[in-house]
This record gives sequence, C-alpha cells and structure tokens, in this order.
Amino acid sequence: MATRTLVYTILLATATAWPTVASAQRVDFAVKAVSGITAIGADLEVEVVSGISAITVDEKWEVVGVCSNAPNIEVEFVTGISAISADLKVELVSGIRAINADRKICITNASELSEDTRKMLRLSD
Repeated sequence: MATRTLVYTILLATATAWPTVASAQRVDFAVKAVSGITAIGADLEVEVVSGISAITVDEKWEVVGVCSNAPNIEVEFVTGISAISADLKVELVSGIRAINADRKICITNASELSEDTRKMLRLSD
C-alpha cells in the first residue's frame, strides 16, 4: 500500500512539474494513399489542383498530418493527364486558407509513400 501511494505521489509530482500539452484534431477521413497497382481497388480517385486551376475544385482539403488511425478510405491522388478520370477535384490548403477547408484528413501510411507524394500532400518539404 505504501509503495502504491509513493508511485502515485511521484506520478502526480511529475505531471505537475512537467505538464505536457496533448492536442487532437477531428478529422473527416483517415486516408490510406494508394498508387500504382494498389490503386485498382481505391475508393476514390482525387485530382489535386492548385493555382488558377483551383477555381474549379469540388472541395478544399486540409492535410493535418500523419495519423495512426485505421484508414476509413483509400484514395489515389493524381495530377496532370492521369487526372482525366478523377472522381473529385481537390485543392489542398493549409495555414489561414485552411479555415475554409471542406474536409480535414490525415494520412495513415505516409512512410510507404514516395517523396513526391509526401511533398504533394505537404507532409515533407
């Protein structure tokens, strides 16, 4: 009993001395990004547009980062000529422009993606 009390006291003192801030964001989709042969069964093909082309987008998405959630949708992100048959046109927004985002998404498999795809999703510089 005395040991348990001591452990609780130490934990409480540690938590008080070094508070940590945890933040969680609500996301609309935990996305598994797919490409190549794995994209054949994708739930959605999304054309990523920017610049003047963004005038015609269907939605604006904010990529809030990487998450460990189980994915609830598989998305193939495409650009250029590959996007002719896309189901949806999306502009990826961040910063102050993310205030008007239609959806917040997180990427569940960022470590499996190519560097180009990570850059397009703004997961790396």
